[in-house]
Amino acid sequence: MMSLDFESRELSPSTWVDFERLFEKHGGVQGGCWCMFYHVTEGWSKRSPQQNRAGKRTLVNDGKAHGVLVYHEGKPIGWCQFGPAKELPRIDTLRSYKPSREQELWRITCFFTDRDYRRNGVAREALKSALYFMKERGVRVVEAYPVDVRKRRSTSMLWSGTPGLFEAAGFTRVGRLGKNQWVFEKRL
Repeated sequence: MMSLDFESRELSPSTWVDFERLFEKHGGVQGGCWCMFYHVTEGWSKRSPQQNRAGKRTLVNDGKAHGVLVYHEGKPIGWCQFGPAKELPRIDTLRSYKPSREQELWRITCFFTDRDYRRNGVAREALKSALYFMKERGVRVVEAYPVDVRKRRSTSMLWSGTPGLFEAAGFTRVGRLGKNQWVFEKRL
């Protein structure tokens, strides 16, 4: 594990080119998702990577997509998506999800780290920065949905983070979302 210096910036029309650079390098991430999965509640299987990319860009330009990019030496190397529940409604469609009673709930749904920088604390930095930017906006309650990969053969679902990542950041486990997925909450 290298010791890296990080810088973080929020996703915006001015940082779109960096988001695009990171995601293009990795085929749009997760089969061309472009971090649209939690924005969409219906018709996901019919969407192309091109539609996801264009949809994400529209949301960014309209101020309806939030996230943080992590940089090392000016290069985008990591990502964390966050936003108000109304921007990321897919969680609400899950039968096992028990809605929070909080009115102004925000969510953390996705992480991604450039393959050349994994295991260097990029997700931890992205989470720290995401919490900072949410607190600056006056967000009071944040939910996250990590997967416990210790009981799984594959780590392909790490895009939602691990329980240990969120516990180290002061989140509390408040419920189950599936066999290996949890609902974590933090008050800012």
